Amino acid sequence: MPEFRALLSNDSDMACRIREFDWAATSLGAPNDWPQSLRSALSICLNSNYPTAIYWGSELRLLYNDAWASVPGPRHPQALGQPAHLVWPDIWHVIGPQLKAVFAYGKGIVSNDQYLPMRRFGRLEETYWDYSFTPIAGEDGRVAGIFNQGQETTDRVFADRRSRLLLQLSDRIRTMDSSAGIMATALQTVGEHLGVGRVGYGEVDQAERLVRIDSCWASGSMRPLTGTMSFGSLGQAVHQAMRMGETFAVDDVYNDSRISEADVIQRYATLGIRSTAAVPILRDGSYTAALFVQNADPHSWSAGELLMLQGVAGRLWEELARSRSEMVLRESERRHRLIFEQARDIIFTADLEQTITACNPAAAEAIGLPAERIVGRSIADFVSPDEFDRTRSMLRRKLQDGGVTRYEVSVSTAFGETRQWDVNSALTIGTDERPIGLHAVARDITEKRAFDERQQLLINELNHRVKNTLALVQGLAMQSFRNQRSIADGQQSFQARLGMLAAAHDLLTQQCWEGATIDALVADAMGPYGDPPGRIVTAGPRVVLPPKAAISLVLALHELGTNAAKYGSLSRPEGKVELSWRLDRERALTLTWREIGGPQVIEPDSRGFGLRMIERALASDLVGTVDVAFRPAGLDCTITATLPEFA
Repeated sequence: MPEFRALLSNDSDMACRIREFDWAATSLGAPNDWPQSLRSALSICLNSNYPTAIYWGSELRLLYNDAWASVPGPRHPQALGQPAHLVWPDIWHVIGPQLKAVFAYGKGIVSNDQYLPMRRFGRLEETYWDYSFTPIAGEDGRVAGIFNQGQETTDRVFADRRSRLLLQLSDRIRTMDSSAGIMATALQTVGEHLGVGRVGYGEVDQAERLVRIDSCWASGSMRPLTGTMSFGSLGQAVHQAMRMGETFAVDDVYNDSRISEADVIQRYATLGIRSTAAVPILRDGSYTAALFVQNADPHSWSAGELLMLQGVAGRLWEELARSRSEMVLRESERRHRLIFEQARDIIFTADLEQTITACNPAAAEAIGLPAERIVGRSIADFVSPDEFDRTRSMLRRKLQDGGVTRYEVSVSTAFGETRQWDVNSALTIGTDERPIGLHAVARDITEKRAFDERQQLLINELNHRVKNTLALVQGLAMQSFRNQRSIADGQQSFQARLGMLAAAHDLLTQQCWEGATIDALVADAMGPYGDPPGRIVTAGPRVVLPPKAAISLVLALHELGTNAAKYGSLSRPEGKVELSWRLDRERALTLTWREIGGPQVIEPDSRGFGLRMIERALASDLVGTVDVAFRPAGLDCTITATLPEFA
């Protein structure tokens, strides 16, 4: 018929092939004899841009358009005119019953994401299809052929499957914060999803040319694989592919030409590996890590499985990087929290309005309030208005110039005290690089300031004492060398007095110049005259004298002792001195020196230096009176004074 010839004469590839095909040698016969139902169906098929085919006659011989030509893969164009069972021997167990049912019942069939295990390219493929089988009625009204339209959905099915797996994996590891937990869960999820015997993850040490396997999941007869493996230990082909960023899959180790090294094959056997697939993880172009799956039996790895492994490998790396970053951040926060909480320094933060936003336990202890009663309050609540103005001034300086400000501030505590703090303060910068507040580290220097003031007072006191001591030494020198029979006598007298002065200073130094007891002063001053024992008889309570009075008493006792040794009771073996003191409730001190057993005493016409010092210095330094009596039996000296509340 003219219109049929016109149809077959169009320039489409399949129209040409159908025109040139020897149909007369088939059960369909020559095209001129084809029924109108076949011609009409073929017209629709060839003019459609959608993949369309026709199965005609009892043998279901195949005709199809250009869009459908890619469906059988390498079986095209030989599939043209062939019976369906010869074109599709690999999937006939699926589509054969469907086609027969359409012929038998005259009703169409629609399949969505139908699994069809094809061998189009020499190996078994996991493919999925959306297609329909629609009956074509012949001239007698019975089904004469089947109209087939469809398209492959393998990529979509794989993508959906991968998405579901990644979603499932994300749900499982979302709340995990340890790399080990994330790894173990991910490997188990992959292993169970694929039904493999072993799933592992290794990170690459390029310098040492090693792959370190830290985590592995296994089931069935396979055992976890951990430790280190050298590059190429499982075959140079594997190593080369991984370095190039290519997924490497082996369906059967014993039947793959890429695995040819005898020692490598033996290693696979030792590890119980018959089939394996590995996905490299590259970062910045460098082979960084790998995700691998292994089976104890041969396994034909589908494109969907490999695509899923690639997706999991990328997600796993991202999750590990996240967990490691979070772990570093948590560890940093933990260290800072420990520093914040355990530091003895006072630490607090505040916003730009100087409202306190956090404080550490040391700050709470220093202020005397729980941290929750400090946070949220203004710094102004703890300092005077003038001090608050100064803290605001320091904040303005930081906002203007940056850096750190250091200043001292008086802080009012909950104990009613005013403490002095030395504060170092800097701005806190937000993620947008703008100041959001301040943080400060402070130390309570109240005691230090008190110590500094006391030290200055001591220095001033020392200067005063040095001047007094120099004046005293000058007086001792003048008196020691005046009216002496010789220079040697003067030197001896001066040195003795300096020695006693030095001994008094030593005693006071031992007590930090806070005073000395009378019994200690007496022991030092009368030490040279106490032999044999019993010559110096002392009695009295513990009484502490201030430094100035202590020095005067030592020098006075020295003069009394020297005078007694030269002229008085201590000049004779049987002579002795009774030295006693008492202190009443009103702190009235009475100290008595009495000489016994010496030569008869005659009162001198004039007072020497020693007596003048005793009478004047003691009277002045003790703010009391000194009474010296020259009894014929021996010299008596009575000192009376009222002591201050000193010790």
